[in-house]
Amino acid sequence: MDKKKPVQLRPYIKTRYVYQKLRVCKHCHNFTILWEDSCAFCKRHSLVHVMELAEKKAKRSMQSDRLLFYIIGLSAVLLSQTFLQIVISFACMVVLLVWLWLIQRRVLQTETLHALDKLIRSHQKQILDGLDLNKATAAAAIKEDAQLGYEIVREISSLVRNDRIRLQQIVLLQTFSLRKDMELELEPLLLNEFDPDLAAYIGEIAKIKRELINSKAIRYLLDHEADILRMEQGRQIMIDATGAAVRKKKYIDTFPDFISRYADGLPRYRFLRLYQIVRRNPGLSWNGLRDRVSAIYNEQYRSDPDFQKWD
Repeated sequence: MDKKKPVQLRPYIKTRYVYQKLRVCKHCHNFTILWEDSCAFCKRHSLVHVMELAEKKAKRSMQSDRLLFYIIGLSAVLLSQTFLQIVISFACMVVLLVWLWLIQRRVLQTETLHALDKLIRSHQKQILDGLDLNKATAAAAIKEDAQLGYEIVREISSLVRNDRIRLQQIVLLQTFSLRKDMELELEPLLLNEFDPDLAAYIGEIAKIKRELINSKAIRYLLDHEADILRMEQGRQIMIDATGAAVRKKKYIDTFPDFISRYADGLPRYRFLRLYQIVRRNPGLSWNGLRDRVSAIYNEQYRSDPDFQKWD
């Protein structure tokens, strides 16, 4: 078995909107989701964030509206026949321009999103071409540097969401020595079908980042329980996931049979957590889980002082 590689992953920057990660070349109008300094198509240093370009387009449209108001107001001033009419026309023009400027300032974000939508719709082919080039970059990087390859695939996955991309991430993650302080995720990587690398990854996550084990992860384990148990470390994966699940009562309420099947394999401190929840809820049987916990307690922990506190 290959030794796992210790890595220090590049920080992953999350954005409010997925397309905020896209950058576009001002020269050739091709797109990328990566962090390269120059455009991969024309090689120029002219990449800008797509939101920045959309905001410029929105502001340019607003400037056109203000110019139209200015021309109308100036025409009214020039057509005025008396000094009073000139003053009134000029004052009205200034008031209308200030009012328009305040309104535009308030709706700038909305107009920017509209401009972004138009930009994306009108450049779908260029976006897809850019993503294809990003994928080729990832494939080449993976052969030379698994860490860099993973970081590129991780960026692509924010926009391209399919099992092929997820599986690439999972396989690469399984080559790394994972740590609690790393930016890891689980739910976005869940596949539709069984995969042993994903099952092994869930087992590791259950040990180092229990908070990532949620209902969707547990359902994946249950859907593929038979396949996982045929793996060399399959039962241990299920036990580790059970240990992560007992951190919250809601998972015990939802998956009592799952927890009951693997409760006897839990480490002492995880079983103590389960025992505490059971003792706090004397009116719940959880489809026999209470009896199962009592049996394990009587067999293994009856004389343990930490458990006796809850008797």
